[in-house]
Amino acid sequence: MFAVLVPGRLVQPVVQLPDSPERFAVQIPDAHDLNHISVFLTGQAPFPDGYGCTIHLEAPGKGWQLIGGLTNAKPSAIFRLRGTFVASSAASTSSFGSSGSSSTATLGISCEPLAAVEAQLAALGQTGAGAAANPALATALVPAKPAGPDPVQLAALVGKNLFNAVGSFAQPLPNGQGSWIEFGLVEKWYREFERKLRTTGVGFLLRSD
Repeated sequence: MFAVLVPGRLVQPVVQLPDSPERFAVQIPDAHDLNHISVFLTGQAPFPDGYGCTIHLEAPGKGWQLIGGLTNAKPSAIFRLRGTFVASSAASTSSFGSSGSSSTATLGISCEPLAAVEAQLAALGQTGAGAAANPALATALVPAKPAGPDPVQLAALVGKNLFNAVGSFAQPLPNGQGSWIEFGLVEKWYREFERKLRTTGVGFLLRSD
């Protein structure tokens, strides 16, 4: 269900613990070389509705630490470990098992209700001021970036805004084969359009659709 990728190494599957079906673990050798690590759902199965997971690392000399989590909405994450979650010292043990040697780290995954996952991640400080104060935590669970307006839709809305602003000032050509607009009106529209963009962003365009 889960796998781990350390840059420069082969992908490692994360194994389900026989006596704890909601827990998974994998040992990662040469922990002192760890800098970044990626943890992801393999696509074999999603989380049950209302569930996600927390991700923990037992690094030499650090003990078990919560480093992030995954959900169906965010099925993969990249963690920066160097200088925050990884140090060179003796390893410890926990319910995920023993790391086995001082140069081996153990990554543990615990499947839990989504509310519990979100509460632990909030306590870890992965959003807001906590993430800004500690960039290592900010990369632990990267929030989905909200999608911006579709470029084609946005272009159409700009054209519509221009037409609505100056269309009523159009004058018929002498030959009756079309209309003309004074260039100064377009300049005036652009200055007002730029002012609104600077003060409110594109929201006024979307609201006018």
